[in-house]
Amino acid sequence: MRTRALLTASVLVLAGCGARGGPDAEWSQVSEHTTCEALAPSHCVGAYGFTVRSDGHYTVGPAPGGVALEGALTDAQRSQLSTDAAGVAAAASGSPQCVPINTLAGVTDRVDLVDPRGAGMRVYDLGGTPGSACYVGPLEGVDRLHGDLATLMARYYPRPFPPS
Repeated sequence: MRTRALLTASVLVLAGCGARGGPDAEWSQVSEHTTCEALAPSHCVGAYGFTVRSDGHYTVGPAPGGVALEGALTDAQRSQLSTDAAGVAAAASGSPQCVPINTLAGVTDRVDLVDPRGAGMRVYDLGGTPGSACYVGPLEGVDRLHGDLATLMARYYPRPFPPS
């Protein structure tokens, strides 16, 4: 009986070692970087980057001189972002798809997703290909992830940044 209990416990431990722990297992961080044609970088939301780790902690920056701001998302924000990032991570593969879009010269917006091994993938790119927005993965999922980040930056990315 003791041998059977030890065997069962060993199987459960080994199964847990290889198991994915829900949505967070698909990504470790997501970041957005922007440029704005008519604004100084200190007033351009995302110019110095906005990065969210899968544990819900975020970083604004760093700006020149190493200035950065750190904080944490609410549980609801983290849950929404985790669901959308994991969905994109699970389905993102292949070459980027591009759709025509009217853009301004000097305006860029890119979203990068990093997996738990540290491999990064650009899942959204506006401005890298003139007149196009390019994405990797399902458009609806990438659009939701991009919208999540826009909502979070509107709340947590200060203007100006760095503060004067």
